Amino acid sequence: MSKRIVILSIVLPALVASLVSSAGAAEKVKVLIIDGQNNHNWKKMTPPMKATLEATGRFTVAVSTLPGNKGKAEDWAAWKPEFAKYDVVVSNYNDGGKCRWPEERRKEFEKFMKEGGGFVPVHAADNSSNDWPAYNEIIAVGGWGGRNPKSGCLMRKKDGKWAPDPAPKGRSGSHGGSWEYPINTEAPDHPIMKGIPSGWKHAKEEMYNSMRGPCKNVTVLASAPCKQTKVDEPQVMIIKYGKGTVCHITLGHVGSLDAIQCVGFQTIFARGTEFCATGKVTIAIPKEFPTKDKVSIVPADKVTWKLKTASKKSTTAIILASVLAGLCVLAPRRG
Repeated sequence: MSKRIVILSIVLPALVASLVSSAGAAEKVKVLIIDGQNNHNWKKMTPPMKATLEATGRFTVAVSTLPGNKGKAEDWAAWKPEFAKYDVVVSNYNDGGKCRWPEERRKEFEKFMKEGGGFVPVHAADNSSNDWPAYNEIIAVGGWGGRNPKSGCLMRKKDGKWAPDPAPKGRSGSHGGSWEYPINTEAPDHPIMKGIPSGWKHAKEEMYNSMRGPCKNVTVLASAPCKQTKVDEPQVMIIKYGKGTVCHITLGHVGSLDAIQCVGFQTIFARGTEFCATGKVTIAIPKEFPTKDKVSIVPADKVTWKLKTASKKSTTAIILASVLAGLCVLAPRRG
């Protein structure tokens, strides 16, 4: 056997193995969850959020706990999360409307987003930092925290299309009592929503409505019919900020864990986090996903998570390498 055949017969099988490995297990997305202050029980909320992301097998998750509203200046100065080390930031943080972040941290976060970072504010995270203009643009709409009609527009659906509504009077953030409410898919072809039913029932929780803000570069992915306002209210939105991507999720109230362990919430949360980081979605819809008439509350480690198979491009490369390797092995021997 010639030296060339010997080398190829060794190298090509190794190449095949490498291609199979890389196609079957994409590099994990690096997530940073921030918490430390909220009008909800953030200590109870962060663990199941972290568990959901890790259970999918798609993410590695770190948690950075901020000093909170009662933190001392030196504590805030010591908080250095290094956003650039991560692909996406998830927020379980609400300062009540007045931002405590040091100016340097704000600039670092704005830079992270403008340069292509991802951000996923969950539930009351959109109550936060009303006095931080860039944050309001990043989340598109928010509520409470000193917000009022001067804070910006509502997102409203008219003639089948979502658009900003100036609405010079009215609330800026509201919700009624908790109930099991229907979620309607508004963008079925978006990677996050693709394959999700057109309508499904969410676990019992409060429904945010009348959220206001700059409303720039917003795509509404899912909505819910509101008993208070008598119109559809956006519940899941994609926002572009510079090169960065935001998946704003108003769902996820924590009194009990039902809302955050609703498989519908978990699926959109995980797929939204992946999309903000990569621009793609490989997390398949679990078989436990709720139906139009029935909620589905399942702890993250009991959900059937699956990742989509390798792309056609990767599969073609594997087949080609396999064929070449086989030819080397079958090549006639000399000497």
